[in-house]
Amino acid sequence: MNKAVAVRRWLRSAVAILLLVTGSVGAALAVSEGSAGAQGNGAISIQPTDPPVYDFDAPDPDVVWDGSNYYAFTTGTDRGNNLQALVDTGNGWNTYTGTESGSTALPFPPAWETPNTQTSPGVFRWDGKWIMYYDAATNGQPGDTGSDCLSVATAATLTPSSPVFTDNSTQPLLCQPNLGGAIDPSPFVDPATGTPYLLWKSNDGGSTGPARLWSQQLSADGMSLVGSPTQLLIQNGFQFPWETTVENPDMAEAGGTYFLLFSAGAYDSSGYSEAFATCAGPAGPCTQSQTEPFLTSYGSAAGPGGGSFFKDASGNWMLAYAAWLPGCTAYVDPSCVGARRLFVAPIEFTPASLSTPVTGMASTPTGDGYWLVNTQGGVSAHGAAPYYGSMAGHALNAPVEHIVATPDAKGYWLVAADGGTFAFGDAGFYGSMGGRPLNAPVVSITPTKDGEGYWLAGADGGIFAFGDAQFHGSMGGRHLNRPVVGVTSDYATGGYWEVASDGGIFAFGAPFFGSTGNMTLNQPVNGMAPTADGGGYWFVASDGGIFAFGDAQFHGSMGGTHLNAPVTGMAADAGTGGYWLVGADGGIFSFLAPFYGAD
Repeated sequence: MNKAVAVRRWLRSAVAILLLVTGSVGAALAVSEGSAGAQGNGAISIQPTDPPVYDFDAPDPDVVWDGSNYYAFTTGTDRGNNLQALVDTGNGWNTYTGTESGSTALPFPPAWETPNTQTSPGVFRWDGKWIMYYDAATNGQPGDTGSDCLSVATAATLTPSSPVFTDNSTQPLLCQPNLGGAIDPSPFVDPATGTPYLLWKSNDGGSTGPARLWSQQLSADGMSLVGSPTQLLIQNGFQFPWETTVENPDMAEAGGTYFLLFSAGAYDSSGYSEAFATCAGPAGPCTQSQTEPFLTSYGSAAGPGGGSFFKDASGNWMLAYAAWLPGCTAYVDPSCVGARRLFVAPIEFTPASLSTPVTGMASTPTGDGYWLVNTQGGVSAHGAAPYYGSMAGHALNAPVEHIVATPDAKGYWLVAADGGTFAFGDAGFYGSMGGRPLNAPVVSITPTKDGEGYWLAGADGGIFAFGDAQFHGSMGGRHLNRPVVGVTSDYATGGYWEVASDGGIFAFGAPFFGSTGNMTLNQPVNGMAPTADGGGYWFVASDGGIFAFGDAQFHGSMGGTHLNAPVTGMAADAGTGGYWLVGADGGIFSFLAPFYGAD
């Protein structure tokens, strides 16, 4: 809810506050770490930051990255009326005007809205444009009285000098007057289906009924709603006394678990906080298991809330939120002038039932065994595959994404999302991207035929070659419909293939045998393996579906079968011509290939 009323804007505009920009995204100092939620129901870990990245009012922030700059859209302030827009071009957060006023994201609200009641923007890039959802009271009605409704505005582009939206609507998108109005909209795209949804809260404070969080599918262009809304969560003050309300919903997916973020408590108090539930999908059902919020007041941050998830330029999950100074948690206070300042903190998701999810597997060249690796770099050896060591117990800057064996099976390499590469056994270390700036996280590694080099692939399709690995091209800097999720070598030609989550194949120095890039998939692709002679390849989707091309033979799949955890990778068996699939819980599915055990 978090309404910013006109009177406090006038009061704040009369007070001179020195401009202090304290840093950019990812540069904030981590001062503590915490987590919440039972492992069996998913968890969020956060490193709260102090001081704020923007030391002025920025309520209900929604941060987006456009590939070059960060933008924060917030409830209106004296620096940006109606809805505020801030920008970070790499030198810290500031108004896009460069002055102490005029930084509005919505210069001309539509006629059906009451001036100065616009709040809680939610922004995403969709259908070739930027779309911003927000709420406002209907014309002639004050906010927070059951009269608030949702609206939608668009912008063709965002620029550091003009991150401005236009709303040409003549009526609201949604109102729910029987439930006390609708506020706090937030868009979410289901990565499993590519379908957009809108989340919001009913009850702006004008109803005596409980607050509820909702989800509904959006139209293909994002400008209207499809079907009927689904209730995700209802305020439960009996079981959770700190839930005097629930609001500001946002959603993210990790490892097959959908995390529903929400704020709880009174926004103008130090008791305001962030909590979460886990959901089966964007339309629920959702379960709230943690007994306490995962983010509460700390240091100079009083009442942190109004948060939203986003990924930074390196693909790391972050949480943007606003918080008061301790002792000053109101806009109109005789002793101080309140401001909900902008904080940005790194977070990590633990999927339900997965404390250390398995992220990949590799097989021996003869097919008599395989290795599995998890996010912490722990390696398990099965069958005749020897154990050469792991990163388990060592501090990692980023989770491990993949494992690949040396051609002689006497060693293996691990690669982490930051490009850090770890060599074991006779695997040689030829360099890494660890500690270097990346446009997107590294997702996979594949060796050369002689094992004297390797390639790393980023989610943006960028290729990094080390040792005797030759660079044959990449998708880095090109438009992708979906992110790249894997890379594998073609020993026959010395080239390689990249695969995207929609099954699109990009061949560099290697033959193209086909793809599913123009097909509709039930679940995203997340791994691939070549045949022994390089004449074909398979790739696997998270539901265990298998797609075979070239001389790769289809021997079966887990598609259409209930899985306890999503499939995260596959490996080919050179001995039988079959293959193995591995789930995030370490489960192994063998097709023509022998079973050597699971984690």
